[in-house]
Amino acid sequence: MSKMKELNRLIHDMEETAKYYLRLVDEFKKLLSTDDETVPEPRREIQLEDVRAVLATKAKDGFKNEVRALLNAYGASSLSALDPKHFAAVLEEAGGIGND
Repeated sequence: MSKMKELNRLIHDMEETAKYYLRLVDEFKKLLSTDDETVPEPRREIQLEDVRAVLATKAKDGFKNEVRALLNAYGASSLSALDPKHFAAVLEEAGGIGND
């Protein structure tokens, strides 16, 4: 009878181990699941008004010549002549004006 108890105990332990591994597999699946991934917010398109606000502030702070040189560097004689594809680059460079 003791051999039967030992065999029964072994079977029970194997079942518990199998359940443990199944739970572990489920946890790994959750970690790798693409459902939980957050979708990054789409980038907000930079508008002329955004660029105008930054450049106006820089010009008001006494960096009018630097603002004009920045626009000229992108082939624009004025802000309204600036190609929208350059808005992001101009904003980035404008951030450095006066921060030396």
